[in-house]
Amino acid sequence: MSDATSYVEHPCTLAVPGWEIPAALTLPSQSDAGAPPSAILLVPGSLFSDVNGDYPAWNSFPHVYAHLAHQLAARGHAVYRFAKLGPGTGSVTTDTTEAAKIRTWDGRFTIATAALDAMRRELAAHGVPTTETIVAGHSEGAVVASRLAVSERASDLDGVVLLAGPSVGILGIMREQVSVMTPPDQRDDAIRRLDIAIECIRRHEPIPPELATAAPMGASALASMPDEGRRYMHEVDATDPKELATRMTQPVLVVQGGNDGSVPRHHGETLRDILLARNNASARTEYLFVPEATHMFKLVPAGLSGPEMFGYPGETDPRVADGIDGWIRGIKTGVSP
Repeated sequence: MSDATSYVEHPCTLAVPGWEIPAALTLPSQSDAGAPPSAILLVPGSLFSDVNGDYPAWNSFPHVYAHLAHQLAARGHAVYRFAKLGPGTGSVTTDTTEAAKIRTWDGRFTIATAALDAMRRELAAHGVPTTETIVAGHSEGAVVASRLAVSERASDLDGVVLLAGPSVGILGIMREQVSVMTPPDQRDDAIRRLDIAIECIRRHEPIPPELATAAPMGASALASMPDEGRRYMHEVDATDPKELATRMTQPVLVVQGGNDGSVPRHHGETLRDILLARNNASARTEYLFVPEATHMFKLVPAGLSGPEMFGYPGETDPRVADGIDGWIRGIKTGVSP
């Protein structure tokens, strides 16, 4: 576990058009240790997470991003993290017209870009010397990080960490999850209904209202969304993580848990293989597999349900922070961890 004396946390606000978003800069507590080996921008995943990686709207408190930031700071790194827009996250609307424009998939990229600049300002304000700049995205945030890595800001990044990153669009992920989570006697019908809803979203067509009458997941979840939500799903799904991976030029660390029920291990393996196929890939791609870790990179007791595993409050497995730390130090020295 991270000793609270091993890091110092500075609450701050990330301002973007129409919003003020809670953020935090976590620094090593030893001010005389010199420049940290890296400054890490931590991009949150899907759903409405607050700055700590909790989900108050769902009464779920895994605290995943705070755990990871504290562990990385204890290993000497500076970490900047921020909330995702949504209920219960502490985000405040400052201009309703501008706020609506940024509640989109492109808006997530805009926020991540603003966070990169805000991280640099906060580091300067606290007298932290310039270091290697790393973007680390979790789950859907891994796709945002990948977009940042191939954007006009690519040269600002010295490395990319993909934490439980998907290799397909979000609707493909939903299809996998329904297949796993639905009882066998209901599975074929649930997938059939979901496929209808997915095709409607991909064609920008209304979802038949009768699909909203089943259990609150899969087709029912999509059919019950407001139009804004379905537009967002269409935009996210149209982004191909595999194509982004082929264009990334930075060193990349892929981190995957073996007990991940949301983004199973084959996604991490697919991204790893694509990244390894890049020119000079052996010097730039590493793969960290933690067999027992969940989607939140926790070790959980046996017998928990899916929601209980998702919200399990225990600390992030330290092997994740150790692996990220070793990989970043390898980038700086040119030696693989």
